[in-house]
Amino acid sequence: MTDAAPEPAVDGGESKSLSQRELVLLAASALVALLVHAHYCFAGFGEQDAARLAMDAVHWRADHVIYMADVDYRLRTSPLYIHLLRIALDHGLAIRSLPKLMNGASVLVSSACMVGLYLLFRRFSGSRIAAAATVVYAFTPCFWLGSVYGMPTLLGLSCWIFAMLAFSRAAEEPKITSPRALQFLALTLLLSWFSFALKADLVLSAGALLGILWIENRWRSLFSVAAVGVVGAAFGLALVYASSLASVAPPSGDREGTSNLHGFLKNWNARFPFRWEFLVDPKNNICITHAVGSVLFVLVVLALLHGFVVGGARTRFTLGMAAWGLPAILFWGLKSGNSARHNLPAFPGLVLLAVGLLFLLTRQNLKKAWLLIALLAGISLLDETGGNSVAPKVNLLATSRQVEGSSNSLHQRAGEFMSGPNPKKAVIEANYLLAYSEFEVWAAAKSATSSPGNPRIVIDGDRETRVYQVGNSHQARSIAQDLRRQGWDVFSVEFQL
Repeated sequence: MTDAAPEPAVDGGESKSLSQRELVLLAASALVALLVHAHYCFAGFGEQDAARLAMDAVHWRADHVIYMADVDYRLRTSPLYIHLLRIALDHGLAIRSLPKLMNGASVLVSSACMVGLYLLFRRFSGSRIAAAATVVYAFTPCFWLGSVYGMPTLLGLSCWIFAMLAFSRAAEEPKITSPRALQFLALTLLLSWFSFALKADLVLSAGALLGILWIENRWRSLFSVAAVGVVGAAFGLALVYASSLASVAPPSGDREGTSNLHGFLKNWNARFPFRWEFLVDPKNNICITHAVGSVLFVLVVLALLHGFVVGGARTRFTLGMAAWGLPAILFWGLKSGNSARHNLPAFPGLVLLAVGLLFLLTRQNLKKAWLLIALLAGISLLDETGGNSVAPKVNLLATSRQVEGSSNSLHQRAGEFMSGPNPKKAVIEANYLLAYSEFEVWAAAKSATSSPGNPRIVIDGDRETRVYQVGNSHQARSIAQDLRRQGWDVFSVEFQL
């Protein structure tokens, strides 16, 4: 695919196969990334959704059934992730160790993702630009945070990167019916299913497969039909898989019709509606700019504008990278509740586009390009805004300290409450922080059973803990007062009780 690359052949027309030097450097880089991310890996859950996913698996194992309506959107968007956590618990993993498993998986997979990104980028632009783009993307806030705490987004992205690699190998074949093409298309389907079953919104990046064909100027071939078919089949199988895991509705009936797909989409869109004003709302679009950093985001915009007007192979390349990244950015940018994490899968190709522009500006001079990258990185550190997983700081260490500090505080406070001597305890939270506190309830238990409902009653020997989900502080205080009169210890991280 090097012949149709967007930049001139940086390395003088290199081979598609990796040299021994490249292999050594690639392995060493992956090892360094692994060690760095392992050092900064979080101890607990990095955000609320990570805790909720863990508790979905815990409830599933405790109740021996998982209800589609009870787990909100998560079973539809991350069925494979929840299922894998459930399997780990079934095979003896302690509930206390769930954050270690989830965070450790992200550390391992992020290194594999960087290898896959380099191999994919190299097919488009040559080894030097590919290496620079991989490094730049690895130090974006969204990728950094995805590498040090557990969420399925990075895992899904990694599978998608390798699916793209497999498809690009298939597209090299002159005929789609050749055995080699069919083998790589089958691998693309499998990896795409993994990706969509881990995180359903990775389907927003599906245009990348057509983008590969645009870059190669082969979009008129049957491979375009194959790309659409693979994505449709993989996404459909992921939906069927999610439905196969769950019971249709809880015993009390289907809340708001969310157990069927149509009802779920209607309910979810009502909660998170599309609105054009969100795209220009600083509270929403800051999640986009802070996913990669404000300076790099501006460079991405300039690279897109340049690529669209210059014509030829570069325009085809720009269209391919835009098909990969822009749908996800627009989808989440037009919805409330955006997050930097949502934009993680959208930016790899756009970062490659931006780095390619820097190499073009420096006339392919490697030293000048790296000096310019370093200068822009230094300027980006002047942006001190942000400071959480939704809109992280560009300063990776600072944002890690802030996010992990907040997480550790939640774990510690709930853990200290559960270590108290009173055998009658109650936890009262709204949905926002409920999973953190309930996790510590289960983690403190030696051999717990539970009764689902609101409150969920967790029995551990002679200890009983009730977990209440409430809608407001007035309701929380009313329940707390009643329980304390009956001799219960009451705790909340969200309400002043």
